[in-house]
Amino acid sequence: MAEKKIFGTDGIRTKANVYPLTPESAVSIGKAITTWFQRKNPAKKITAAIGTDTRISSDMLNSAVSAGIMAAGGNVINLGIVSTPLVSDFVRTNRCDFGIVISASHNPFDNNGIKIFNEKGEKLNDGEEIEIEEILFTNSSENKTGKTIGTLENAENPTYEYVARIAKRFETLKDSSFKVCIDCANGATAKIAEKIFSSFEKMEKFFFSTTSNGININENCGALHPENLAPKILENKCDIGFAFDGDGDRLITVDELGRVIDGDKIIGIIAKYLNKNGKLAHSTAAVTVMSNAGLEKHLKNKGIALERTNVGDRYLVERINEKGLSFAGENSGHLIITEINPTGDGIVASLMLLEILHESGIKLSVLADEIELFPQIQAKVKVKEKTPIDRIPGLIELIKSQEAQLGGGRMLVRYSGTEPVMRVMAEGPEEGKVRNAVDKVAEFVKTFNGGIK
Repeated sequence: MAEKKIFGTDGIRTKANVYPLTPESAVSIGKAITTWFQRKNPAKKITAAIGTDTRISSDMLNSAVSAGIMAAGGNVINLGIVSTPLVSDFVRTNRCDFGIVISASHNPFDNNGIKIFNEKGEKLNDGEEIEIEEILFTNSSENKTGKTIGTLENAENPTYEYVARIAKRFETLKDSSFKVCIDCANGATAKIAEKIFSSFEKMEKFFFSTTSNGININENCGALHPENLAPKILENKCDIGFAFDGDGDRLITVDELGRVIDGDKIIGIIAKYLNKNGKLAHSTAAVTVMSNAGLEKHLKNKGIALERTNVGDRYLVERINEKGLSFAGENSGHLIITEINPTGDGIVASLMLLEILHESGIKLSVLADEIELFPQIQAKVKVKEKTPIDRIPGLIELIKSQEAQLGGGRMLVRYSGTEPVMRVMAEGPEEGKVRNAVDKVAEFVKTFNGGIK
């Protein structure tokens, strides 16, 4: 398979108004995407739903991508500012041919991105993105003329169906009297979360970071900074706190004691609950290579197996489809519960946790403490070039030698799919040995003179 040129692990993502996210290139990308989907359905005029987060550059890129879609003959339904999972849901429930999200998720405001969903509300795989790139770089999209040019329609109430369906699915929470803190990261979930949580009248809600000015998305708030939610939970004597990221597909959770709960523990809590209720298909959950070995050990003792994938929620979805699974999660906060939505959904995951607390009567801190994780330490090393790891002399041997000293732990060294960095991770029973392994490998990479800074 050819290597991708502009697509990363989660669509196209870089600084806004810098190639490939300039208006000019965004028009061409919109045309290429439309052409690819049109070739799958040559007999019909295809329709795309497009939504954005709250970044200052999102309107610019929305306009450009939409222009490209229409120029290639596709119709556009503009959803406005909505979460990524809502776009996925809208595409499926309204029978669109594909969906686009203009968002850089948890990245700083001056970044942006283009994510693509197919007609099932699922992200495209690597091969499909490579095919779109081939159309883009060979300039093989056709400019439509006359009646074949696409049109644009602004959706009147794009959140209605999603909000109603999610609220109905969790209607048992109407009887709950939880006190909940909710941080919306000044992003796309603010209005949607307020509408859904308002369905639970007995629940006391405290919302934070719900007002965007175009540049404050993710700024000292949301899933990147759950530590800032902790004191608010204690101040308001809440039972739980939820921190979403800018586009709403990730969730970080804080317990009633003000502790940020590791994402792997959240995966474990949900997996056990689904399995207990006969909703964890094949008693198996999909996780990425980043999930803690301690989680795997704990779930194995509960009769639950784990399937590991590469980092990125798209790979989790691929494994779900391959194995017929019903639940997957990344410890970074992407949680996919397929009975509700085929992509990561922070609001759905938060309501699932409330449902678990409501039915069990057990505090989140107690549920979290049942799962013992190995100490895990990570480091990021900035790189000039992503030299293949097996071409860095001595690195593979060093990794193996350090991993052998971890007493049943493991090391993982990989490049980020969205940043110019190498990520070094180690975990094991003894924190000192874990830290030593990470430090040695990270230092080796830093001093390598083959183009890595």
